[in-house]
Amino acid sequence: MNLVTTIARTDLGRLVMVPVAAGFLALDLSAFARHGGLNGPGLLSAVPACAFYGLIIWCYLRRSRATATSRSVTAHLAAITGTAAPFAFPLLAGPAAGGVRLWAGDTLVVAGVGWALWALWSLGRSVSVLAQARSLVDRGPYHWVRHPLYTGEIVSSLGLAVMVWRPAGLGLWAGFCALQAYRAVREEQLLVQAMPGYRGYQGRTAALLPGIF
Repeated sequence: MNLVTTIARTDLGRLVMVPVAAGFLALDLSAFARHGGLNGPGLLSAVPACAFYGLIIWCYLRRSRATATSRSVTAHLAAITGTAAPFAFPLLAGPAAGGVRLWAGDTLVVAGVGWALWALWSLGRSVSVLAQARSLVDRGPYHWVRHPLYTGEIVSSLGLAVMVWRPAGLGLWAGFCALQAYRAVREEQLLVQAMPGYRGYQGRTAALLPGIF
């Protein structure tokens, strides 16, 4: 039995993602408390970030079994790398952001995470980091965009890049965008094969932004 088959049959993704998301949620709550809680800086972006990890845990605990899983090693590596990439932004940060840059970055983070929360809630039991097929979701933001979760992550990571405000941060964001685009392409290759109605869904929706691609 190969690794892909093992993942599909045992839902290894759930066994990994639930404790990982719980760990990130605990770290965010700890940082939130250290910086003054409701009276400290960063409240604007901290609350939706905590909600995002909590919702990931809820969705993974309830998710249904995959009907197909990509056999592409590069697609899986891109998915794992893309999931972890945003956590590299704080490592690049210089002096603390303030003023307009802080508000611009926070606004982008909140907008991106808020959109991603709506996408994650709509995705529900079909959530997955790896390229897998479950059921066709066309409610919520999926009514207009095929990969709204990636859109939200791209916008929120742009907010992190703005707060870093270094060439390395912009380079990381550009690489992250490329990873998300590659993930979307590989996922759709699987979904077209596994879901008879997916090609029609492709024809009436955009990939990442309404009205574009």
